[in-house]
Parts: sequence; structure tokens; C-alpha cells
Amino acid sequence: MDSLTHIVLGAATGQVIMGNKVGNKALFWGAIAGSLPDFDTIITPLLQPVEALFFHRGPSHSILFAIIAAPIMGLLATKIHRDKNFRQWTLMSLIAILMHSTIDIFNTYGTALLLPFSNTRLAFDSIGIIDIMFLIPIVILLIIILFKPIKSPVRSKLSWGILLFASLFVGLSVVNKVHIERRVTAQLKEQGVNFYRIKTAPLPLTNFFWLAVAEDSTGYHYGYISNFDQKSIEFKYINRNEKLLGEFSKHNKIKDLIRFTDGFYKVDQKEDGSLWLYDLRFGSMGFDDEQWFVMNFEISGPTNAPEVSRSNPNRKINGKNMKLYWNRLRRDL
Repeated sequence: MDSLTHIVLGAATGQVIMGNKVGNKALFWGAIAGSLPDFDTIITPLLQPVEALFFHRGPSHSILFAIIAAPIMGLLATKIHRDKNFRQWTLMSLIAILMHSTIDIFNTYGTALLLPFSNTRLAFDSIGIIDIMFLIPIVILLIIILFKPIKSPVRSKLSWGILLFASLFVGLSVVNKVHIERRVTAQLKEQGVNFYRIKTAPLPLTNFFWLAVAEDSTGYHYGYISNFDQKSIEFKYINRNEKLLGEFSKHNKIKDLIRFTDGFYKVDQKEDGSLWLYDLRFGSMGFDDEQWFVMNFEISGPTNAPEVSRSNPNRKINGKNMKLYWNRLRRDL
């Protein structure tokens, strides 16, 4: 999820657990704890691109990290504020950190929650990285909390409201994903499309607009579906072109890159001879653009020692695409 969502959920956790005792200090420390796992972004620029892909939402998003970091934060808070609430500071930090890691599971990127015991990245693909229908209500509630007296019981009630709303939203997003996948599967069969597996992921901004990718032996059928659509999905086709990788495909770095994509990728060789690999799992605001891919990787160098560089995320959030997005979302209304 986006950073602001984590800050709000962490602050609400702090208020629920310690707000009546320490006031706004609970909001502050809760926000810090709720953001702490994403401090891994300080380190990722120092790593090789493929290593950085796995490090982000890796060790710092694990249960083990939460168990280690929470008492450190608890000790730090008690020392700074000179109080004796070590257990409660630790509990608050633990819950806020785990909440961050858990809710990130519902994004496409996923988290390595079980490190170091398993490097499996858990990803349910049910919430976009930015969802304004999720974010705006909880931000409004937090602003109201900040304007209430420190001892007001309304602060805790509103904080509980934030956490309950977040839980309900996540649950409904999973229900909606199941609904969307059933519709996609049915339409693929109606259109006579053969496929091995499908991937659905929400586009940014709302949970009502989804990317659907269906894999076959040589590539992928992809299209977009809204909860409000009455017409059939207009699927387009992408060739995987994995043969373009040649000897690169035997190198562990490229194997790891493909593993990161969960096998949903396209390889392309541009006119200048450069070789690119695209991750197809992430929905983009540039849905009418043939180059809608968010994750783009250039592969270069000798085949026995390839270099992988990553371009900046191509989310295409601008005025033009916002208009296209909303028009497409309500096309059949």
C-alpha cells in the first residue's frame, strides 16, 4: 500500500492501544511503527536491481522482523518519554508493524512474510497500490481525531472505526477479486480462448477496474474489466518471446527475474538492439497504450554475466489518463 495508508493505520493502532495514556505521542509512534517496514527503500538503491526486487518487502516485512523490531521501538519510546509502559509500547509497535506487512500481502507485489523460513512471496492481488476509496475515508477520520481533545473517548472510537473499515475493505476486495476472476474465466471460455492460468489485478485508484491476463503456451491474452461492464472483455494478445533471451535464460540472475514475475512476462528486442523484459502482473493507468507495463527491465552485457537495469515505474497517472480511466470505468452505466 501507499505510505500514507500505512501511516494512518499505524496512528490508529497507537491511539487504540495507548492514546488514553500518552495522547498524541501514541499517534506519532504508531505512525512510525506502521511505516517502519518500508524503510527498506533506503537500502534498495544500494543493491543490484534484481536483488532489490526481492529485498523490498522482504526481510523488513517478515514476522521475524516485527518480533525483533517491536521491543526495540518499545525500549526507545520508554527511554525518550521516561515512562514505564514498555510492554504497551512494544505491543503497539508489534501490531502496527504486522498490520503493515499483512495488508501489503493484498497487493500484487506481495510480501515475504515467512522469511527466513520461506522465501515465498504472498500476494493476493486484491487491492491496488493506491486506492482512493480506501485512503480518503481513513485520512478524514484521522484528521477528525487530531482535532478532538486528547482525553475524548471519540478518538478511540474513530480509531477503531479506521481499523474496522480497513479490515472490511480488505475482505470485500478479496470477495470482489473472486467475483472478477469468475467473470473473466467465463468470458474466456465463451470466446473460445484456451489458457493455463489467469492473473487478475486491480488498477490504481479503485477496486472496480481490473487487469486480466490469461496465459497459454506462447503468450498471454489480456484485457480490462470493470465491475460495471455489461459488454464482453476485448482481449488482446502478447507473445512471450522467451526465445529472445537466448543464453541469458540460463543465468541465475535472469531466472530470478522471471521468478519475480511469477512467469507473467514478455521479452522484447527494440530497434536499437536493446533487450527488455516486462512484468505483466501490474495494472497501469496507461491501459490504452501498448506499452502499459509498469515494471520494465533492460538486459545487457555478456550472456554469462548479464546486467539488469530497471526503468522508473510507468504508472501513467496524469490528467489525460485519468479522464480515459473514468470514462472506461463507467462505460456501460
